[in-house]
Amino acid sequence: MKAAALFVLYSFLVLTPHESVVLASPSVRSGGVANGIHLAKKPALDDIARGVGVGDHGGRTSIPSTSTKTATSSTATQSSSSSTALTEGLKSTLASGLAAACSKTILAPFDTIKTVQQHVPGDTSLGLLEACQQITSRTGGIRNLYAGLGVSALGSMPSVGLYFGVYSYCKRVIEPKLKSCLGSERSGCDAATTRKDGNGNKAEALVSDKVLHNLAIGLSAAIGNTVASFSRVPYEVIKQSLQTGQYATTTQAISHMWTTGGIRSFFPLGGISIQMLRDIPYAIFTLLSYEYIKEVWVLKKSEDDPKNRWIRDMIAGATAGGIGSYVTNPFDVIKTRLQTTSSDATSAYGGSITACALAVMKEGGPMAFLRGSVPRLIHKIPANGFFFVFYEFFKRVLRVEHHS
Repeated sequence: MKAAALFVLYSFLVLTPHESVVLASPSVRSGGVANGIHLAKKPALDDIARGVGVGDHGGRTSIPSTSTKTATSSTATQSSSSSTALTEGLKSTLASGLAAACSKTILAPFDTIKTVQQHVPGDTSLGLLEACQQITSRTGGIRNLYAGLGVSALGSMPSVGLYFGVYSYCKRVIEPKLKSCLGSERSGCDAATTRKDGNGNKAEALVSDKVLHNLAIGLSAAIGNTVASFSRVPYEVIKQSLQTGQYATTTQAISHMWTTGGIRSFFPLGGISIQMLRDIPYAIFTLLSYEYIKEVWVLKKSEDDPKNRWIRDMIAGATAGGIGSYVTNPFDVIKTRLQTTSSDATSAYGGSITACALAVMKEGGPMAFLRGSVPRLIHKIPANGFFFVFYEFFKRVLRVEHHS
């Protein structure tokens, strides 16, 4: 017994770490067992080549502690996650920019009709055919339905690209942080949101992961659209001025607007704030709807029927776009008024969203805020359908990873 005890002591004090002794039960049979003493195997050569088990103190090995490995792994994971989020964000920027140009080109006439309907002042309202007739009666005929298409398509690419790029990046960064602070991944919680801690007390997630997932989508959509709204206003102003017949060509519009009002012409009073007031709720409603439909229907159905994935993408995008468009139509009416009115009308509104909203209410009552909703839905529903088909297609081409 004394000999065995001395041998154990000698093993802990003298033997190198890769030959350290581990107490084991007599039933252990692997790795070499003698009288209940189990000698751990030496590290493999490839481990030594990677620096595992190689030290610089008298030839002894120095294996990193568990805490050191955990810290290093955590840092590497965070760095990898941040890099992935940025890469996927840039890919989403390109995919959404190309998708926006494609969808804008297909459905430009409906956007033009919607703008003309909303631009009519007073209690007068134009029907769909009346607006179309007014547009085509101008010099240029049916080509006027595509007025502003160039500036719309080219202008939408950077703004939509910026929007979806920021949205994709923020969603990948915000959601894990929310879960680590409030959800199942916070300290003391497991995937089932409840687990006993060291003292035997239960630690529960403060908010369910599903709620945090939706919150991350909403916050990311708001941030993405806030950033994109600043770049979106100038091309919206030029496009709508062309659609309402104030100018014949894009060059004429830009030249005249710059000569008469300078940079302020492209950023009218209240133009940015109402753009954000419309676009941020629109983005939140649309993307929450789209992500939900995609998660519960598109992805599940596409596992069994991948060939028809594009049809489901179109239906999901069209439905989400319709919801977002109808809910935010009142903001769109005010935005159109502020961004297309003459200088006299602008001074009357004073660039005030409230003053403009009150004027619209006085002219036609609550229904005035639904002006242009039909052509807007006719435009937005297929526009979002086509956009998300192209968007998901370009994402697959660019190998953007799905993140839920």
